[in-house]
Amino acid sequence: MFAALYWISAVLTAVALPLWLLAGQLTGRLRKARTLGRLRRTSWAALTVTLLALLPTAATAALVGGALASYGTVVMADRLYVQFPMILAALAAVLVKGLPGLWRTARVDGGSAERVTVERGRAAADPWLVVPVQINAAVTAISLYLWWIAPPLAETTVVWWAVLIVAVLALVVRQRRRRDAPAAASEGRRRLMPALRAVGALIAVSVAVAGCSVWSADSSKLPERHSASSHGGYDLGGGPSVPGMATGHRHAAPSNASGPSVDSLTEKDLSGPVRRFTLTARTARIRLDSGRTIDAWTFNGTSPGPELRVRQNDLVEVTLANSDIKAGVTLHWHGYDVPNAADGAAGVTQNAVAPGQRMTYRFRAKDAGTYWYHSHQQSAEQVQRGLFGALVVEPAPVKGADITVLYREWAADAVAGGARVFGASDGVRRQRVAPGTPVRLRLVNTANDPVDLTLAGSAYRVAAIDGGELNGPGEIRGKTLPTAGGGRYDLTFTMPARPVELRPVVPGGPALVLSPDGQGRAPAEAANGVFDPASYGTPTATPFGPRTRYDRHFTLNMDSSFGFFDGRPAMRYRINGRVFPHIPNMLVREGETIKMTFVNRSYDHHPMHLHGHHVQVLTRDGRPITGSPWLADSLNVAPGETYEVAFKADNPGLWMDHCHNLFHAKVGMMLHLSYAGVTTPYESGAATPNQPE
Repeated sequence: MFAALYWISAVLTAVALPLWLLAGQLTGRLRKARTLGRLRRTSWAALTVTLLALLPTAATAALVGGALASYGTVVMADRLYVQFPMILAALAAVLVKGLPGLWRTARVDGGSAERVTVERGRAAADPWLVVPVQINAAVTAISLYLWWIAPPLAETTVVWWAVLIVAVLALVVRQRRRRDAPAAASEGRRRLMPALRAVGALIAVSVAVAGCSVWSADSSKLPERHSASSHGGYDLGGGPSVPGMATGHRHAAPSNASGPSVDSLTEKDLSGPVRRFTLTARTARIRLDSGRTIDAWTFNGTSPGPELRVRQNDLVEVTLANSDIKAGVTLHWHGYDVPNAADGAAGVTQNAVAPGQRMTYRFRAKDAGTYWYHSHQQSAEQVQRGLFGALVVEPAPVKGADITVLYREWAADAVAGGARVFGASDGVRRQRVAPGTPVRLRLVNTANDPVDLTLAGSAYRVAAIDGGELNGPGEIRGKTLPTAGGGRYDLTFTMPARPVELRPVVPGGPALVLSPDGQGRAPAEAANGVFDPASYGTPTATPFGPRTRYDRHFTLNMDSSFGFFDGRPAMRYRINGRVFPHIPNMLVREGETIKMTFVNRSYDHHPMHLHGHHVQVLTRDGRPITGSPWLADSLNVAPGETYEVAFKADNPGLWMDHCHNLFHAKVGMMLHLSYAGVTTPYESGAATPNQPE
């Protein structure tokens, strides 16, 4: 709903602007009328267009006001202090002064050919009649810019009000001069001068827009090389400063930092059983179940890559080899809190592995659950083209059926018409499961956008979210399961004597059918609401609660704007009004308790993913979580939503924090969590082999 309100308001503002500009022009021309007939006709025209312009503007004000009432001041703060009061003030001015003045002028007595007197001409040029209409045009232009180009920020509030005040004063001064100017100019001059002024204004505006565009494009170019240690300075989150870690804007690591390098933050305990794997990244043609083929980027010739299944507390050792992926590859363990050196973020914790090279990752499988891996070099492209797979950590030997299902969406440029798949199946995949068998379905959404899944044919429990087991999960049936981009659900049930079917809610996608004989389909079930982790399961003690004192609190306000990114026009996705690499690092010290607030003021979903840590979800839209403790590493923040989360800074390093719609991260929505003193010898940028997004 928030996204719809956003787009409707933006479109209504775009519709209103030409109407207000026309109304302002017509109202300004009243002073030029030489006869009462001409004065009345121009007044009626101006009145009609003004009333037409009022409709979309009033609707916009109503929508913004409704959004304010529905979503609160936290989400609507950017609109509350700038657009909303500006629109209301301009509307009040035109309703109180502009419309009554136009109405009186339109109904002036006298013959059509009768000359307009000086007194009547001055009344038609009264600033209180003309300026309210013209100021609505100015406010609508400002509002249009704020909807489409640059959403307002707290620090720009005074600037925009100053712009409006200057515009009002300029319009009033100009209109007073016009009202008081003698009408001695010849007819030819009266016609020529406005045209010349219009041409001059058009040229000036065109030059200004072109100049600003060139400057914006040039200033948006990413540095040839930059360090993640402090690309945008530091945000202290309200906590104490750290010696040697300045908060100013800079692109180099602090020269006096005395802490460890990311290379030294490795797995220290190499004892016990070792599970070794080799993953070779290479191009290959894969075949979907339907027979359609895709020229993919693969691990070991398949996409998804091999499932890595290990036992809890095993030492995992994975060697990555690059056969022919020219841009280089890495391995990031999505959702697994590995030591920082094994995180696989190109330009942050390593250099991308070039063709012909190899790299080994080691980490202890301490936490059981469902996770996945993917390349974090040019990830928006490389994950989309197939470089991903599942990581499963079992707490004990598997009993029953334990099935991993990776959902993904192949784009139309990979396979004609695109394809939604479970693994490599774009149709109905069947599997025999005997009645009475315990079943665990491990659902992984590897796509950028949320996907709504549903399980038909059996009641079930949501046993885990993002690898974290839930406390006291209750039995549910027929619920829609909204799965965040990068997120995971584990579903458990006992196999009945009839088919059970997993499928997307939107028809036409893949299906997984479990049945005793490998045949049949589960009948459609009546929708029974949407699964809500905030109220599901049984509460229990948690590390963080209402009385917790936090050492630092970071707020991430997320929005989007048209503009330039790296020298090219783009829809940019911003955090606190900035895009990567200009977003300050969140600075923490080991052992601190950290609170983060996510506010989505945009029209799109943002599945926020912090590397190296799981967060405990505290509140959604200001309301506390009432069910089982909810731990997440891929938290989908829908348009208009606000989340508060907390975590312990207990995994030192330099960690990416970004939207896991990887195309959003690619154009700005990415920053870093920086432990005090930790540095990196790696850099990213066009002059390096690393592009981590």
